[in-house]
Amino acid sequence: MANPHQADSLNGTDTPISTMSSSTASTLLPAGHPEVPAHIHTNGQCPVTGHKSHEYCPPQDGDLRSVCPALNTMANHGYIPRDGQNLTFGVLFRGLKECYGLSSPLATVLVTGGFLLIHRSPLRVPYLSDLSLFSAKNPDGTVSPGGVIDLHLIGLHNGVEHDASLVHTNADGAKYAPVEIQDEWVPDLVGDILPPVQGSEPARIPHPHRSLSDSTTSSTSSDGSLSTGSSFYASAYSVPSLRKYISDPAYLDVLVNEDDVGRMRARRQKEILPDKLSAKHAEIARGEMAIILGVWRQERKEKGGIPLPWLLQWLSEERLPEVPAPMQGTDSKTPATVMWRPSHKQSLLDVVKRSSMIREVTNEIEKGKSKSFLTRLEEWIPFLRSKPQPPTGGNGGQ
Repeated sequence: MANPHQADSLNGTDTPISTMSSSTASTLLPAGHPEVPAHIHTNGQCPVTGHKSHEYCPPQDGDLRSVCPALNTMANHGYIPRDGQNLTFGVLFRGLKECYGLSSPLATVLVTGGFLLIHRSPLRVPYLSDLSLFSAKNPDGTVSPGGVIDLHLIGLHNGVEHDASLVHTNADGAKYAPVEIQDEWVPDLVGDILPPVQGSEPARIPHPHRSLSDSTTSSTSSDGSLSTGSSFYASAYSVPSLRKYISDPAYLDVLVNEDDVGRMRARRQKEILPDKLSAKHAEIARGEMAIILGVWRQERKEKGGIPLPWLLQWLSEERLPEVPAPMQGTDSKTPATVMWRPSHKQSLLDVVKRSSMIREVTNEIEKGKSKSFLTRLEEWIPFLRSKPQPPTGGNGGQ
C-alpha cells in the first residue's frame, strides 16, 4: 500500500518552482512539500502513488517518454504503464478512452495510425507475434515482439512526429526528435491568443529555422531514450511568466480556441521555412490540438475554448488539470480540488471539424489574407474596455 504522505506530496496544486536531482528525489515536486525519494516504475507501476492510482507522478530514471504531450500525460497519470514501455493496441486504446473520454472510433484511428506511421504492426497475436519473423529491432538494440511499442518509438521523425512542434525543437537530422520541452516556447503561445491576455507579450515574431541551437540542454541519450533530470520539465518551473499563467486562478477565464491555435501553428510553420510540413503532418499537427480543444471545451458568452492554464500545464508539465471538488456537506476532509475526469465522449467527427477550423485560420495567415494582429486587436478594444483585466472569478470546472 502506498505511503499516504508520499502520495500527498505528488498531489499538490501549487506549481513547482524548481526541479531536483533525479538521484535524490522525484524529478518534480510542488514547492514546500517534503522530498520524495527517487523510485523505479517497475512493470509500469508507481510505488509512491499506488498501483491503481491516477495521481500524477513525473517520469523517473529509466522511464521512456515521447514528443506527444497526450501520451506522456497518460503515462504520468498511470493510464498506460508509467515507464512508457510494453504498449499494445489494447493498452493505448483503453488508456485514451479512460483518460480523455475518446470515442471508440477515434481511439481506434489514433492507435492504428500511430502504429502504422512508425512502421510497427498494431496486431498482437499470442505466440505468433513472439516469433522473430514479426519482431522489430529498437534503437537501443533490444528487440520488441510484434504489436508492442514504447513511447520513445513514437518520436520517429516524420512518423507521428513532425517538425514545427509548438514546444519541441525539430529533429534536425536525427532519427528521433528531442523530447525536451523548450522553456521559453510555452509562454510564447499566450501571445497568439485574442483578445490579448493580460500581462502577455505580443506574439513572437517568427524567425526562420529556429533550431536546436536555440533550445535548452538535451537530456536525451544517444539512442534517444529519456534520461530524466532537471532539464526535461524545466519550463513550467523556471519561467516566471509561465508559472503566473498556470498558478493564478484569474486566468482560468481566458479561453483558447481554434483561431488561437491556428495562429500558433502558422507562426511555428513560418519558423521552419524554407522547410514545410507535408499535408499529412500538417493534418497530424492540427489534429493533436483539435482533440484537446474538444475534450476540454467550455463556453463563455464572449468566447468558447479551453482554459489557458490547463493548456499550458498540459504542454509543459504533461499533467491533467485540477478542478474544484464536488461539495460534500461540511466535511473538512473534503479536498478543495480533484483531478479532472472526462464528462463527455470526444468523437472523431468533432475532431475533424475542429481541425478544419484550425486549418482555415492557418491557411489565411500563410496566404497573407488574414487580418493583421493589430487590426484584430483594434476590433477587441471595445470588449477589453468593458471587461476588467485580468478576469476575476471562474474556476475552470466542468
